[in-house]
Amino acid sequence: MGNKIIYKKDYVTRFNLKTDTKFRSELIDLCLNDEMIISDIKQCLAIGWSSVNVESGQYADFYNAVKLYVHSQHKRINPALNIFSSADVNDLFWTRDMNGGYWICRVKDTAKVYLNKELDIGAVLPVEAYEFGFEVPGQIKASFNRARGGIVQRLHYPAIIEYSKFVFNKLSGKNYYALNLAIANNVIENLPDFELEELVISYLQIVKGYYLLSNSIANKSTTVKIECQLISRDVNDVKKAVVQVKGPKAQVLDALDFKDYENKGYYIYLYAPYIENLEKMKNTIRISDKELYAFYTEYKTILPESITQFENLFNIGFSEKQ
Repeated sequence: MGNKIIYKKDYVTRFNLKTDTKFRSELIDLCLNDEMIISDIKQCLAIGWSSVNVESGQYADFYNAVKLYVHSQHKRINPALNIFSSADVNDLFWTRDMNGGYWICRVKDTAKVYLNKELDIGAVLPVEAYEFGFEVPGQIKASFNRARGGIVQRLHYPAIIEYSKFVFNKLSGKNYYALNLAIANNVIENLPDFELEELVISYLQIVKGYYLLSNSIANKSTTVKIECQLISRDVNDVKKAVVQVKGPKAQVLDALDFKDYENKGYYIYLYAPYIENLEKMKNTIRISDKELYAFYTEYKTILPESITQFENLFNIGFSEKQ
């Protein structure tokens, strides 16, 4: 392929194929499995509101009809309507089928009116879609599993955007998108939040000798968010610990916010770009970038693929010599 597409958005979109129909399996089959629906559209994403009875016209006509209907019900506009409005050709979406398999989708055209009352479809977004499988990065998976997550969510993570472009290139066989290789200069710095947390927790378990209490949650009496609780493996020196992880764009973390944990005998491990009042705490340890990178380098062969796959992606990108 000649000139590759430069991706213009600072996000990719998670989209649930779920309208108000009793036949969701049929809905997903219609959208993803190459069935001709209208004109030359073989694959699409779909939204509902078939009750507004717009059978033809521009998407703006459908949008305005839904807006009037929703306001008459004293409800709010669903974000999916606006996502369809703002979707441009070559935007990337992730969706999921009934088996839990993930699909990567490239927008091929602007949203279209398409009425199907049985499947509660009011409009469709034409896409080129490929089935990926089950093992996507945690940030994508978590967006689908988030309680009350709604139909859509924009994912503003540079590594996820690059990952999505790479996956589409690979599955389409077209090498369609140009990869932003600058992001490969520091794999850890560009890890999405979910993977960064998993890396830090792996570090504490492997290097510091803790094991994760899988059912651990933050004390309900505190407003400080912790990722989890851990306990040492050494029966002769039993220690309890909590950990907080913040990515490179986070605001300053105040170590004194964790004073209640220290008073209860916990060790506090913090990984964040900026931490203040650390010297005022006795059992609070800052994990440095150098420590975490050294750990990653030494142990990446046994780390979860959800973490290391980003480095593999970037290495492949470099080998393409874009």
